[in-house]
Amino acid sequence: MRVPRVYCPRLRVGANTLDEEESHHATRVLRVGVGQEVLLFDGAGREARGQVESVTRTQTIVAAESLTAYPFDLHLRLTLAVAMTKMHRQSYLVEKCTELGVAGLWPIATERSVAQPAEAAVEKWSRRAVEACKQSGRAWVPSIETSQPLDRALARHCEFAAAFAAVPGALRPFDAALAAAPQDARVLVFVGPEGGWSPAELAAFESWGITSVALSPTTLRTETAAVTVCAAVALSSCPRPTAP
Repeated sequence: MRVPRVYCPRLRVGANTLDEEESHHATRVLRVGVGQEVLLFDGAGREARGQVESVTRTQTIVAAESLTAYPFDLHLRLTLAVAMTKMHRQSYLVEKCTELGVAGLWPIATERSVAQPAEAAVEKWSRRAVEACKQSGRAWVPSIETSQPLDRALARHCEFAAAFAAVPGALRPFDAALAAAPQDARVLVFVGPEGGWSPAELAAFESWGITSVALSPTTLRTETAAVTVCAAVALSSCPRPTAP
């Protein structure tokens, strides 16, 4: 039987008190009770097996054994700067990109953006990301920022070893561009809105030295493009069989 995974951002050896929301999920949804074993994770690469010591209406206390630290899931730390989709498709984007190992999500405002997410949306996405980590077994919860203008995100590209923009019809495939990225590098990828990048935005990518890459010969929705980027990075991190 699979041991329930429980999110505990202030994880430590000894007694850990779950916050009210996580306690409710553990006891009411997962049906965890006193004496049961759970796997705690802090979203920053640390996990610990623990045993539920007490349960009340508002809190759950879990005694954790020694902590185990894990390296980041993938060989690249991918941040997506994405023009968010309409509301009913946003949670899907966050959930699937989290499952595939994204390290960070930056919602960006572009000329043709169809949504301008409020701060409350970030809280909702963060909760969805935690749930996706529980389901997928990830020890790392992606950081999700509040919406920022494209210009500000472009100016931050120097924080990364490599930066790319997903542009339909670009001459360089994304997988080929990824192959040149160094191991454990931080990579930034821009994904545009449904209406595509404007001519001024394409010119801005060029002036900042950001490489345009193709994801598919077909036209992708924004959330499909975001998932495709994450899937390409995840696949490139899969172990390769050694030659006999």
